Amino acid sequence: MQSGTVASNGIELFYESRGPENGEPIVFVMGLSAQMVFWPDPLLDALADKGYRVIRFDNRDVGKSTRIRKPINQGPLSAILRSMVGLSVESPYTLHDMVADTVGLLDALKIERAHFVGASMGGMISQLMAGTHPERVLSLTSIMSSNNSPLLPPPKPAALKTLVAPRVKVETEDQFVAFGLEMMAKLGGTLPQGQDELAAMYRASWARGINPRGIRNQFLAIMATGSLTKTLKKIQCPTTVIHGGADPLIRPAGGKASARYIRGAKLAIIPGMGHDFPPSVIDRIGELIAETVGRANSVAQTAVA
Repeated sequence: MQSGTVASNGIELFYESRGPENGEPIVFVMGLSAQMVFWPDPLLDALADKGYRVIRFDNRDVGKSTRIRKPINQGPLSAILRSMVGLSVESPYTLHDMVADTVGLLDALKIERAHFVGASMGGMISQLMAGTHPERVLSLTSIMSSNNSPLLPPPKPAALKTLVAPRVKVETEDQFVAFGLEMMAKLGGTLPQGQDELAAMYRASWARGINPRGIRNQFLAIMATGSLTKTLKKIQCPTTVIHGGADPLIRPAGGKASARYIRGAKLAIIPGMGHDFPPSVIDRIGELIAETVGRANSVAQTAVA
């Protein structure tokens, strides 16, 4: 396993790589406010054991990557309302900037093309990456994400509130873990979440450093970017869309919308899964990612032939 910090798009990104250096690269892009440690190790290890070079990183504004300090004059609720009626949203950056971050990561690691796996906001970044930089993306697996259309069914209020309007004073590691477990309980579906695994992820996040302001920055970036539909129609790489059938935050309609607009995309709805990674579905998600990578390789071999 290797880790370090690279310069990218005017900022610094912290990354970790496991598996053989000469293996096919699979880049994992995490979602809103979540550090790279929220990718389950069993999922990453299983793919590394298959010979892939598995890379995960902290997006800007989380973990050990650069924190953005720009004044913000708009709150999350105002941003949601403006987005719903088609008005512009003020934000320190957009998801397109985060795509540029990701391109810079590939450049710094000297990776020409990679398979991409994104969760939630990371799914949106990966979708944009595949649509705007097709020469860099071998395959796409989008998990618990959407086309970011304001016309999609809204999140359940309790799920949305955990991300954009928390009113909790957190001063210690134990308080942070308790807050995290309570939040995930509202984001989960009907499958057991794995409390020990979640607690370990939150403890790791606390140790690496939390950035409450980054949550708002990233949320505004999503709102300011708007619908991805036009870009999704340009995606040509093999794609699989995975979504939880009980996701209360990005409803299943979001995943279905992404799959509908990406030509040839396969859709996998996992019953009982919410906006989380229950231990019982990790093997299935790993299989779907491997299948998507395999489809990309088959397409490449056919093209060569």
